[in-house]
Amino acid sequence: MNIEKRALLDHAERCRRVANDLDHGEAAQRLRAMADEYEARATRLEDDGVSSTPGRISRCQLEGTGDREG
Repeated sequence: MNIEKRALLDHAERCRRVANDLDHGEAAQRLRAMADEYEARATRLEDDGVSSTPGRISRCQLEGTGDREG
């Protein structure tokens, strides 16, 4: 499994874990939506046939919040 895909799946897992521990329903819902997006991106990486060569993905790019490195 390539590094980008593993990172996306790890982020999704963390989002779901935190969401399950939250009492705030709206925040938990947003985290689950983020987890779904991370998993979808991991699937697209697989579908696009991305090589196993690691690339640099900033946190902002994963979250779709901009192009600055984070």
